[in-house]
Amino acid sequence: MRRCHVPLLSLLWLVSYSASPQALDSYHILNYLDNYGNLDLRNKPFTSLPAGLVIKGNLNIAKTPMTALPDGIRIQGSLDASNSELRKVPRSATIQGYANFLGAQLRSWPRGVKVGGYLNFTDTPLQKLPARLRVKGDLSVIRTPMTELPNGIVVQGNLYIGGSKITTFPDTMTVNGNIFLGGNRITHWPKNLTLGGAVAP
Repeated sequence: MRRCHVPLLSLLWLVSYSASPQALDSYHILNYLDNYGNLDLRNKPFTSLPAGLVIKGNLNIAKTPMTALPDGIRIQGSLDASNSELRKVPRSATIQGYANFLGAQLRSWPRGVKVGGYLNFTDTPLQKLPARLRVKGDLSVIRTPMTELPNGIVVQGNLYIGGSKITTFPDTMTVNGNIFLGGNRITHWPKNLTLGGAVAP
């Protein structure tokens, strides 16, 4: 049997190229799609995705150097951006499932982003949420520097605030599930509070 010898320099070049940060274009995306339309880029070196991208399943960009989602992106499943460098989600983004940003670098959440499930901002530098935000599931701002929730916020699931800087609630707030304070002491409660569950200290 004849052996094929690949020069060491060529191997080193291939390894360095595959590990270096790079954009992912529409053609190379096909290499990472499965039969269900899920796009799994976890731990990959990709820094950006094409504008207007439509993903028929879930998108996983966990532990990537990606700092922003592209304008007009539509995710028909859920988004996992945990422990990534993600800093920006455009207003034009649509996520039909949940969005997990645990450990990402988001500082704010723009008005207009459509998410069909829970929002997890745990361990992010998130400082602000838009007024009258409606979350179609649980909302977690655990261990964020947030000092307040927006007036008129509606959380259709549970609310988790433990380890954040939140000590007061807005005058109007709706939580259809439970409120988990996680040790936070609330000095001001809403004048108009709609609560479907209980408050856990």
